[in-house]
Amino acid sequence: MQEIQEIERKQSTCKEPHAIATDGKTIWVSSRATRLVDVVDRTSWSKVGELQPPAMAWGMTYGQGDVLMTCGDPDTENRRIVSYRDGVLTGSPIRCPDGTGSHLSFEGGHTLLGQWYLKKVHALGVDGAVIRTYDMPHEVCGLAARGRTLFALGTDDENTTEYFISTIDLASGTAKDVAAVSFRARGLAWDGASFWTNHREADQTVRFTLTAGA
Repeated sequence: MQEIQEIERKQSTCKEPHAIATDGKTIWVSSRATRLVDVVDRTSWSKVGELQPPAMAWGMTYGQGDVLMTCGDPDTENRRIVSYRDGVLTGSPIRCPDGTGSHLSFEGGHTLLGQWYLKKVHALGVDGAVIRTYDMPHEVCGLAARGRTLFALGTDDENTTEYFISTIDLASGTAKDVAAVSFRARGLAWDGASFWTNHREADQTVRFTLTAGA
């Protein structure tokens, strides 16, 4: 299996970058060190703002004008999804199924929520109801939808450097591994032309592509 093809590595604007989202022009990166979300201008690679979610953002995605984040509930520690629009917290939080979940993506009007250790991805309706569940080949470390294909960053042992990019056909649920990742990556986002992830231990954000046909 071939490695991902790195395009560039950027020094992160924060320590321990974790979740990542983009609309193509702006990059949002959560920090496990600060518990904040940096708002980064992609062209200049400079921090232009920050968001302070109610708790650590373990997963993020951009969809239909909103930045969605998976955060712990300060009172119950159950995970829930919150949304920001133009930097402002909007709407009511949606409780994650079974109170657990982390990485996010968005496709076809549905939020896709990954449950890391359960190796599940749930397609959620606007009210948080589970519409469909996908079994994943690995533990879920990041998600990015590209059309009707979901790309998943995963591992079988997060303490190793054996990570994978898998594709999941959202119509059939068929999954296959398409590339290897040789570092402990966290988060996944698609900007319309390339993928983004974080090398958390190196405080770096990585842009990459896959092999032809993947």
